[in-house]
Amino acid sequence: MFPGQLILKQAPHLMTAAAELLAISRRRSAEITAANDVQALRDRVAELAKDQQAYVALVKELTEQLNAITEVAHATAARARLAVIPAAAGVGLGLLACVLALLR
Repeated sequence: MFPGQLILKQAPHLMTAAAELLAISRRRSAEITAANDVQALRDRVAELAKDQQAYVALVKELTEQLNAITEVAHATAARARLAVIPAAAGVGLGLLACVLALLR
């Protein structure tokens, strides 16, 4: 038998084997893609975790700065309250001086 005829006789079996091989190849490719997708998802989750940690550190730093600003604001308000007493006394003395100047 001529080798070409043998190949032609076996063509249906070759086509079936090729289809099976193609199906197996596609499944493996899908599994590899899924594995790569899982790895990509893992990488993305790790990146998001790092971003979240950086965000937490930023919020902590901003909170500390806000607390410092609040303390300064309270101290400034206390000084302003204390400054009101001498200011009121100065206004009173100024008015008294104006009254005395008008009466002379």
